[in-house]
Amino acid sequence: PNGHGMPSHLTFFMQVSFNTAGSVILMPWTFATLGYVSGPLLMALFFGVTLKAQSYLNRAAVDGRAGAARTLKELVTGMAGRRLGAAAAGLQAANLLLVMPAELDVTATALQYVVNARPGSAAHCNIIYVLVVAVPAVLVTQVVRRFGHKTGALACTSFALIVTKCALIVYGILRHADLYASDAAPVLGTGAAALSAGTYTWPNLFSALGNFLWVFAPVFLNTELVAEMQKPHHVHCQLLMACCCMFALYAVVGIVGARTWGLSVQDPINLQLPYDWVGVTVNVLLLYSAWLDYLISEIVFTGYVQEIFEPGFDKGDFSAGACARWFAYSMPANTCALVLISTVPQLETLVGVIVATSVTLSSWTIPALAGLHWGRRPVKDEE
Repeated sequence: PNGHGMPSHLTFFMQVSFNTAGSVILMPWTFATLGYVSGPLLMALFFGVTLKAQSYLNRAAVDGRAGAARTLKELVTGMAGRRLGAAAAGLQAANLLLVMPAELDVTATALQYVVNARPGSAAHCNIIYVLVVAVPAVLVTQVVRRFGHKTGALACTSFALIVTKCALIVYGILRHADLYASDAAPVLGTGAAALSAGTYTWPNLFSALGNFLWVFAPVFLNTELVAEMQKPHHVHCQLLMACCCMFALYAVVGIVGARTWGLSVQDPINLQLPYDWVGVTVNVLLLYSAWLDYLISEIVFTGYVQEIFEPGFDKGDFSAGACARWFAYSMPANTCALVLISTVPQLETLVGVIVATSVTLSSWTIPALAGLHWGRRPVKDEE
């Protein structure tokens, strides 16, 4: 145990904040597609598999036999060797790179909703909002090159805002319950309205199921949290509690949205809310959390690029030359984000790309392979 580390309750707040910032807005459509009764059951199944896979990494991180790992790469390398460790690091970097345009899309569309410009006017152009969101993040990255350890207040604040946002989404839907027909089916594959509307297409079903991997992916943060915890052996309980909390938030928002607005519910739900104080508040809260995720991803990925080209770079050096080089290191991530959001403009498509690549491999495949190698180690040690 590390007496100077992070209390377990703060790691709970950070895990919930990291996973739910821009995810809860997908759940009403997900449950309307999969059924507002069968959908939560399928989500519980997916969450259970993810927890089991993550437990292999957590056990190795806690018992210390994989070395004093502080990152996912170091942990997987200690468990299964350099090649799988390099694969884990590459997937973690790819996830950051792909998450950035998704968070940029959520942030820009939330800002566009808040401004509520007249359709067809110059102020309604989505490129303007993308740049308004991206440019400040680039500027902040030039000054903030690393994160300090005093993240408790930020984590607690983010958690409170997430709970508030979920409550307001539910209130906004129930407040306007008569806007749409309540025609979603409770169980997948049933319901005349869903069948006639063509809801049960393979693209819709795979997209909805993929959302369960997107909204709960602790692998990208958990190893780093274990390294900072005062009592690392509490990670199993902490992650289970975080999982239960996220399940409750997703289930409440998703079931209420699907049950109340039926098959008319849109993805994401925040843009469908009527333009009133509730809708504006929800989008302002979403704007804050999604922009913060974008900024964090940008700073971390810039650090990855810097480590490749200049491992000895001094992040405390703000001379003209150092600032120019750091600016160059920050450009690949932002350029890729702008290109992807311009060519793949729909959030659901971006989420599908991420889930099909980095999230599935990182959440299920890498932990399973590392666990298999780890399970053989005691036998080899005894020999």
